[in-house]
Amino acid sequence: MDGLAATIRARGWTPVAVWSTHAHWDHVLDGPGLAHLPRWSAGVPGTDRETLAAERDADPELARSGEPAAPVGAVATQYPARSPGVLDWPGPTVQVLVHAAHSRPATALFLPGSGVLVAGDLLSDVEIPLLDLSAEDPVGDHVRALDLLEATGADVVVPGHGHVGRDLDRRLAADRAYLAGLVAGVPATDPRADLPWTAAADAAQQAAVAP
Repeated sequence: MDGLAATIRARGWTPVAVWSTHAHWDHVLDGPGLAHLPRWSAGVPGTDRETLAAERDADPELARSGEPAAPVGAVATQYPARSPGVLDWPGPTVQVLVHAAHSRPATALFLPGSGVLVAGDLLSDVEIPLLDLSAEDPVGDHVRALDLLEATGADVVVPGHGHVGRDLDRRLAADRAYLAGLVAGVPATDPRADLPWTAAADAAQQAAVAP
């Protein structure tokens, strides 16, 4: 978060709000230059800050990184809408895409003027699709979300975890191939499942979705 604040200052940008794509702890963090800003979302439930902080502190990846934990921000409120699904703010047009993949509800943001898609925890080049296993149809929810993001035709993908890329089609294909393997009960060969924690997530998803 300190690095983000430093980049914002260096570029001379003036942030006007913080967007939470979903209610997982790593998407509701606070930091320098952000604490005074409104926090927006689309129907993200108001999980209390103590619960989110406890989830943050129990995260094994964060513990292994040795990095100090950023504070959890205030609960996000419903975003101001210019029209259904369009953010009302002084910047460029932003379309709010609501879906049920990974966490319910969740969002992605698409800026049609620049072709930029802020994908939240979808379309990562370093993580397998991470399903909401509490959902009735977690794979179907994820497939429908991918269809929604594909329809943007985005030129640039900004994932919540991983690298920015100009490869929307490749990322969609990789995620769909992984999901198809889950449904078929085929062990994953996706290199994104090779990390210890993604391997554990894959095993849990294989067990939950196995035919």
